[in-house]
Amino acid sequence: MHIKKTARKIEFHNQKHGAPIKIISCEVIGNGERYIYTVKLKAGTKESLLFDRAKDIRTALRLQLYQPFKEGLAIRIAVSECPITENSLKKMLESPAFLKSKMKIPIALGYDMRGEMRFVDLVKLIHAMYAGSTGSGKSVGLWCLILSIIYLQTVSQVNLLLFDVGANTLEPFIGIPHLSHPIVKDITTAIYVIKELVVEMEKRMKLAHSELLKKPALVCIIDEYVSLISNIGDKKLSQLLTGTISNLLRRGRQVKIHMVLATQDPTLKNMKVDLGNITARMAFACAKYHNSITILGEGGAEKLPGRGAMLFKSNENPEPVYLQGAYMDTEEIKRLVAYIKSKSYDFTNKFVIPEIDLAQQQILPAEAFDPKTSVEDSQKELVDIIFWVLGRDNVSKLQIMKQFHMGNRADAVIDWLFKMNLIADKYATQPRTVIPQTIEDIPTEITELLINNGVSEDDIAGVIQNRS
Repeated sequence: MHIKKTARKIEFHNQKHGAPIKIISCEVIGNGERYIYTVKLKAGTKESLLFDRAKDIRTALRLQLYQPFKEGLAIRIAVSECPITENSLKKMLESPAFLKSKMKIPIALGYDMRGEMRFVDLVKLIHAMYAGSTGSGKSVGLWCLILSIIYLQTVSQVNLLLFDVGANTLEPFIGIPHLSHPIVKDITTAIYVIKELVVEMEKRMKLAHSELLKKPALVCIIDEYVSLISNIGDKKLSQLLTGTISNLLRRGRQVKIHMVLATQDPTLKNMKVDLGNITARMAFACAKYHNSITILGEGGAEKLPGRGAMLFKSNENPEPVYLQGAYMDTEEIKRLVAYIKSKSYDFTNKFVIPEIDLAQQQILPAEAFDPKTSVEDSQKELVDIIFWVLGRDNVSKLQIMKQFHMGNRADAVIDWLFKMNLIADKYATQPRTVIPQTIEDIPTEITELLINNGVSEDDIAGVIQNRS
């Protein structure tokens, strides 16, 4: 590729496309496979036009790479006739820049237009959003995030919570030692795990700084976030969940909790959380201009070519940085994950959320968001409710509200008791009949729940016999 000849062609085609520029210098990268031209806009040329016309000019010049980008106030164009293949995540993870990094939780993002590796510190980013349409490279970006963490960080340093509801994006990471809970695959478990994360946040808020330092950082990654929220049929429950996530975004930063939300279709309307607390944005190719506005606060992501190209923005990089996202194929990921699983770790300080059991799967929606209520407290209340119901001929919402000092949450209690075949269906305004007449009539899982919480079979039989 000839420097001056290519420069003249670039100037000609920008003029032709209504974005006249003047090339003022050129830097040769590597062995000449890439040029970095510094340009000056001619009078009347808007900066945005240079970026808007890039795809057409790349096609006209038959270049593998033609990408305008900014470095500070300077406007440059990266040009290459060769396919850009420098996107190896493996190379980044094995580099001294990563292995000897002074960052607390370094993350491999990708390569800039000069072909240089770009890493960021998740601790400084605090929270992040990954967004892009199908095939844009968003999922691969999440893989790079997770692999960066588990490759370098021990279980005592960082723990992960992965949400993959309605998809299989995060399947390669099943069983990794850093998981605080198995990968979340359904809405009920998602609610439960988020609730437990809030409980942990509240506990950490009370710790002295020296004690907090001993705790592992918690990184909660929710893929297909918008899909998760929109698939919750109960509007109130959806609002409670998004409100809780907003709480984690607002206060989690104080106690080493990092939230990462990923989605295909980000808009202010469907994200439903305060995005102001997410200052790090990874924008891959988006379908629409308004998606780019939501992610970056400006256009640009809708013009990305896909294939892992991304714009990265954070407090330290207020101007979007154009990167080629790092990549690792599935076979390499399998080998790396197998290696990580084979290593020995100290699990003493690991944050663990017990897996949800059958009874907890039916737990009351509003209760799941009370940070003052632990799993044990929730289960104890459920056991108390069941035992009380079994001692009655019939029950009503009002009776439950009075007996257990609760509000409209009693609606959810009634629904759960009906689903578990403990009370009959609603008939007019009458109280609902309690179904079990003997201990044998009680569903096995309910009997097991009671026994596991200290209620004997004699207690159960006795309370039924002495009904009032």
